[in-house]
Amino acid sequence: MSSSNEQEEQNRRAVLRARYLSFLEKAANKSATFDMCEKTKVTATIKAFQLSSDHVIVENLLTPIGVLDRAVLRSSDIVKINVENNNS
Repeated sequence: MSSSNEQEEQNRRAVLRARYLSFLEKAANKSATFDMCEKTKVTATIKAFQLSSDHVIVENLLTPIGVLDRAVLRSSDIVKINVENNNS
């Protein structure tokens, strides 16, 4: 790989990392719907992401069988996160 291609790849990765970190920051304290494995949908308020991104810490987790005040979701079980966009 040429030096130019390596630099382009490094720049692309830097942009993706910046977008990811921005998402993590903006998602905190927002309501979100999580599409989980086995076609389960849950809603909760995102409180934080574990530093390694292995887990999402949430509050008021509404599941098909009840509500949990606090919970930790494994990232490997999450198919999609849809964060509420309220611009406030």
